Parts: sequence; C-alpha cells; structure tokens
Amino acid sequence: MEEEKDFFDDFSGGRTSAFYALPQSGSSRKNFIAETDQHTYVVTRNDNLPENESFFYFSDVFSNLSLNTPKIYKISVDRKTYIQQYLGSKTLSEIIQDEGLSERVKILVKETLSKLHHLQKVTIGKIDYSRTFEYEKYDSLPILHDLNYFKFFFADILEIPYHKSTLLKEFNTLAQSIVNIKPKVLMIRDFQARNIMVDENNGVYFIDYQAAMEGPAMYDMVSFLYQAKANFPDEFKGEMLDFYISLFDGENERQSLRKSVLPIRLLRNLQVLGAYGFRGLVQKKEHFIKSIDQGIKNLIQTSQSWDEMGNYPELRDLIERLKTDAEEKIKKFGNRRDW
Repeated sequence: MEEEKDFFDDFSGGRTSAFYALPQSGSSRKNFIAETDQHTYVVTRNDNLPENESFFYFSDVFSNLSLNTPKIYKISVDRKTYIQQYLGSKTLSEIIQDEGLSERVKILVKETLSKLHHLQKVTIGKIDYSRTFEYEKYDSLPILHDLNYFKFFFADILEIPYHKSTLLKEFNTLAQSIVNIKPKVLMIRDFQARNIMVDENNGVYFIDYQAAMEGPAMYDMVSFLYQAKANFPDEFKGEMLDFYISLFDGENERQSLRKSVLPIRLLRNLQVLGAYGFRGLVQKKEHFIKSIDQGIKNLIQTSQSWDEMGNYPELRDLIERLKTDAEEKIKKFGNRRDW
C-alpha cells in the first residue's frame, strides 16, 4: 500500500488526508480510496498489463464521448497503478440489497438501461476492437469458453452425470446460434449491479469494462436484469425488457432483440454458475457461494421457458438434474443452506 500511497502523494502534491484499501471481490485488482481536503479518488493497482491497457483505451474513448464512466487522471510509468475518478461510495447492488425494489431502485434500473443503450449507440463505429483485452468479438471461441466454464467448474466439480460427447456437440450448436444473433454492439461483458456506481445525486456510472468486446446487444441487458443476486420480480423484469427494446429503432430490430432474450439468458445463466462454482466452491468466496441457489433456480426457469430447449436434450436433462443432485453434492463443500 505504501507504493500506491506514494504514487498518489506525487499526484496530490503531498496533500493526502486519508488513504485506505477497499475489500477485494472477484478480481485480483487492488483498489484504494485516497482523499485530499477537497476531493476523493480511487487508486487502482493491477499487475495484468493487457487488462490495464484495455481499460485505459476504453476509458479514453468513453471520456471523449462524455459517457458515464470514470475519468483516468494519472497512470504510473510501469502502467500498473492508476488514479481514477471517485463515483460514489455505493454500488447499485448494495442499494438493491438495502432497499429491495424501492421506487428509487426502479428509477436507477431504468436509468441504467437508458445509459447502456446510449453507450451502445454512440460507440458504433468508434471502437478499435484490436485493442480489446481477451477477445475482439463474442464469437464461438468465448461462447464455448463460457459453456465449458459451467461444465468444468460446476457440473464436473459437483459430479452431475451427463453424456460428454453429446453435451459438447450441443454446446457447439448453441454457440453457433448465438454467434448469429443481431444487432451487434459494444458488449461490456460483466454488466452487473455490483459494477455500477451510484453517486449522491443518483447518477449511475459504469465500471469494470476492460473485458468489453463486440457482441449481441441483448447480452449486457440480460446480464444486468436477470442477475441472480438482484432477483428482480418477473413482472418488473418484463417491464424493463419492454422499455429497453423500445429504445431501438425499427420493428425488425426489436423482434430480433426479443427473440434473442432466452438463448442469451441460458448462456449467461450457465456462465454465471460456472463463475459461482470457481469463485465459490473452489476459492470459497462467500459472495459467490450465497448466489448459487438463486443461480440454479434462474437456470432451471430459463430452460423451462425456452421453446427451443428441445434441440438440446442432454443440456436440458443436465439442468433438470441440478434440482435433485446439487443440494446433496454441494454439502460436500460445507455450504449447508436451504435450496
């Protein structure tokens, strides 16, 4: 922490009045709050240089477009430490946890979707996708990675039975169908309430966009609206889905968006459970462990809602087995809760 504090002292001219670390979540990045008498800042340390360069690139593009993302004030010579704009002390996730579906939360959710659509619209033709972090676009490579993430870190760890070659063939078919989904926009990728800051004026700001790439417009909306921890009521999700789709021009585009909801929900549900398995069951991180039960319920609901699930019988049956097999198997990892 001393190195990061010295870096900030150099930026502030030695006028630092407070400097302390924030708790780490799922990332290896270390964040610190730095204060002077007049202002508050976030200081970040990350040894992953390609990830940093992607974040710096997108931050520059977004700032030039006056989007609701943090400004970068200073970057260290080794590109591992940087000072960014402080955007509030609470995430939207924390506000949802405190207030439930209050009127304030409803307004913040709608504002978030408006800002997301605006970002998707104004960045068209403005992004050099060769400067992305891991993937330039959400094609079959990252899609299959996400599907196998579920297989390796959830189904396999819990020893849920399935026919391996059949499941992998179905993964390939599902991946290709998602590759063909349009419209394509800038996809933030990890667009969840815990990555949205809310300031004292109820302004919403997006953070954690270093993994952005080109992908289907509906992906970020689904990631946000259907996230397990928020657990929004179905009626509210339906209203917000209608609102988001209404922001797009043209009936054909709106129909395409609506048709893409369930396959993207399925993919996202699977990927999220893979993340919960890795971060929760393997790394024992409490935030992720607590979300597993709702994640399973969301996946089962999506599978049962999609008319085309019959094209993926092995995956459908695997998901159904989670109802009966997961509770007992999860107890091996010391997570004794009601499901």
